[in-house]
Amino acid sequence: MLLLNLNLLKMRNKHFYVIVMLLWSLLLATSCEKMVIGESEGPADEDANVVVQVMSFEQQPFSLTQTRGETETGPTKLNFIVYDEGGMRIRQESQQWGDSDFGIARFKLQEGRYFLVALAHSGKGNPTSTNVHKIGFTNKTGYTDTFLYADSLVVGEEEVDDELQLKRIVSKVKFVFNDQLPEDADSIRFYYEGGSGTFDATTGLGVVKSKQQQWFPVRHDTQRFEIYTIPRADSDKLKVLVTTYRTTGGQVELLTEREISDIPIRQNHITICRGNLFNPTEQHQISIDIDTTWDEEAIEFNFR
Repeated sequence: MLLLNLNLLKMRNKHFYVIVMLLWSLLLATSCEKMVIGESEGPADEDANVVVQVMSFEQQPFSLTQTRGETETGPTKLNFIVYDEGGMRIRQESQQWGDSDFGIARFKLQEGRYFLVALAHSGKGNPTSTNVHKIGFTNKTGYTDTFLYADSLVVGEEEVDDELQLKRIVSKVKFVFNDQLPEDADSIRFYYEGGSGTFDATTGLGVVKSKQQQWFPVRHDTQRFEIYTIPRADSDKLKVLVTTYRTTGGQVELLTEREISDIPIRQNHITICRGNLFNPTEQHQISIDIDTTWDEEAIEFNFR
């Protein structure tokens, strides 16, 4: 009888031990979740002590982007990123044009010194941004007109309410072809080197020798195409390989190929590359000049 009671007590103690361990594990996991400080990906806290609002892009009030018609162009994405003093990302918020709060970001931050980045673009996705010195777009996300605000942010006892003015950090090259694309071409690719898809937010300049490419479907009622790049401190020219293709039965066939070198680029400038590209007997008839739509300062360049 005594042996039976002892065995029963052991069984009860064993069950009690298991229950205690389960409760302890649950309590520990819950405590750990509360202690983890993660990044803010969605809408910020309602009790935010930092509120920032985009007021303008380069040469364009922000209000124009909110009221533009369907045919007008402008940045469709905004990224607000907060870094600590060591350059590590600690908060971020991504917005899409059409969001009710597009252009306004709110954060709850402890008192201290930070670095704030606001980025406007129209890429297919968001750039990599874990490192403040290497924020990058890729061939997959695409390269578009891009604007940047980057400055130190000091959070104290008083709430921070800042208005941001974003500056353009890209150069655009516009190709205007005087001759006709191959009649059976259905796509065109621009593969280029000399600029960058990755930039240092503290300078706004490119930091990686990127090999960029942009594809466009061919519409034979247009002969104009535009590519974007972020100029680097050690390079002010692009080398562009232009190729056209035809797709038949799932197979892609190369039709034409032409390289154009020494195309000048400068931040917040448009370079126009105009001429005959597809007619071999007239390929020398290519001229390059600068459109001052973005920046009033013109660059003179004679292309031979």
